[in-house]
Amino acid sequence: MIAKLRGIIDQIGEDYIIIDVSGVGYLVYCSSKVINKLSTKGQLDEILIQTIVREDQITLYGFKEENEKYWFDLLLKVQGVGAKTAIKGLSIMTPEELEMAILSEDKTLLTRIPGIGNKGALRICSELKDKTLNISIQSMSKPKQNSNIQDLISGLIGLGYGHHEAYEVISKLSNDDKSKKVEDMLQIALKIISEKRK
Repeated sequence: MIAKLRGIIDQIGEDYIIIDVSGVGYLVYCSSKVINKLSTKGQLDEILIQTIVREDQITLYGFKEENEKYWFDLLLKVQGVGAKTAIKGLSIMTPEELEMAILSEDKTLLTRIPGIGNKGALRICSELKDKTLNISIQSMSKPKQNSNIQDLISGLIGLGYGHHEAYEVISKLSNDDKSKKVEDMLQIALKIISEKRK
């Protein structure tokens, strides 16, 4: 399974890039926001990859930040949302804006995603509301709490856990847990991880 590619940007399309890794060109589908963050053609760059395997094809989707990949994975869990729809959603909204739309149940904003109607928007809100990280709202109302969460993510990564696992654990913390000190949150997070692995 390909998780990351580092190579020369060979081609840049509207919704894809071709990245040359040691002479092999990989076709990677990306959101417009990711394409805008990439280096120019002919330059070296690195991109996170989500590999999706179907019966008849293997497709690569690329991201510059772990939270983009996290939200892509979350959107795929919603019935009726495919990979192309998820990428289009991340072209229209940043992960933070997407999270805000879900938490505030802003179905109008979600229906701006091509392929998502009112029913789809309602499904996204109901199925993903409990999986949001609550970072975007906290960053507006409680800067210190948001800073603690960022410190917790750094702490978990420093202990060898992946970005995705760190974000996943944070989504399981209660609001009460998130108001505690970083050290206390770290203990709770490690307990969640150990229980999950049993």
